[in-house]
Amino acid sequence: MRVIVTGGSGNVGRTVVQRLRDDGHEVAVYDRQPPPADVRHAIGDILDLPALHAAFAGAEAVVHLAAVPALGRAPDDELMEINVMGTERVAAAAVAAGVRRLVMASSDSTLGFVFGEGRIVPDYVPCDEAHPLRPLDAYGLSKVLGEEICRRYTRAAGIETVCLRYCWVFGPGEYAAVESFQAQPADFVGQLWGYVDARDVAQAVTKSLAAPGLTHETLLIAARRTFMRRPTLDLVAEHLPATVEVRGQERFVEEPNLCLLDCSRAEEKIGYRPEFEWAGR
Repeated sequence: MRVIVTGGSGNVGRTVVQRLRDDGHEVAVYDRQPPPADVRHAIGDILDLPALHAAFAGAEAVVHLAAVPALGRAPDDELMEINVMGTERVAAAAVAAGVRRLVMASSDSTLGFVFGEGRIVPDYVPCDEAHPLRPLDAYGLSKVLGEEICRRYTRAAGIETVCLRYCWVFGPGEYAAVESFQAQPADFVGQLWGYVDARDVAQAVTKSLAAPGLTHETLLIAARRTFMRRPTLDLVAEHLPATVEVRGQERFVEEPNLCLLDCSRAEEKIGYRPEFEWAGR
C-alpha cells in the first residue's frame, strides 16, 4: 500500500514509518523536517493545502501524525490553528487525492483528565470510547475537533477514517524514568497512570490500515497495565473520588495492575494487542 505519513520525522512518526516499511508498505513522509532514515519525503507544512495536494497524489492511505504534540508547546491559538486547520486540510487533500483510508493521531486528552488539573475526573473506570469528552485545554479540544473533522469527511465523502486515542507514549529508551514515578502517584492521576509504547502505537497504525470493514472508528490505544507497581484499585481508592464507578472489578483479580483505559474495542475492530511494557514490576 502507498502510504503518506504526516509528521513522520517525529519521535512517534519514525517508529510508525519503520513499522510500515517492515510490513511491506511503500512509505513517504510529509514533514517540515526530513526523516532521519532513507525514506522518500516531501518538506511541507500541514497548513499548506497546495503542497498537501502534491504530496498526496497517488497515495492509497494517509497516516496523520503531524501536530503540536502537547499542551504548552505553543500558544493556544497557534496550537488550535495547526492541529485543527491542519487536520481539516489533510483530510480535504486526502479526499481530493482519492485516498481510501485516513488514520489520525488523536489522544486520551479528549476525555479531559490529562490536563484537567483535577477538575475533570472520570464518570467510570476503566474508560472506554463511550465516556463523555470534557477537555478544558486547547490540546484536548483540538483532538476532539480533529475527530469530528474525520467523521465529517467520512459522512460527506466516504473516506474511511480511524482516530487513535493513544495516551502517554514511551519510547524504548524512556522507561528508566518510570522508577521515579512510583513515589509520586498523585502526579499522574490525570493520565490515570496509563501509557503506551511507541512500538504499540505503530502496531495500532498498521492494523488500522489493514483492518477490513471500517468506515469511521475512534479507538483507545494503551498498554495493558499501568506504569505503577501498586494495584490499580488501590490507586483509584486513594486518588479518585468515591463517586467514580469501577466497572468489571473481577478483571482486576486476574490483573491487579490493569490499565484504566479499556482497549477492548481496538482489539475487536483492528486486532490490537499491546506487546511492549515497562518490565519493572
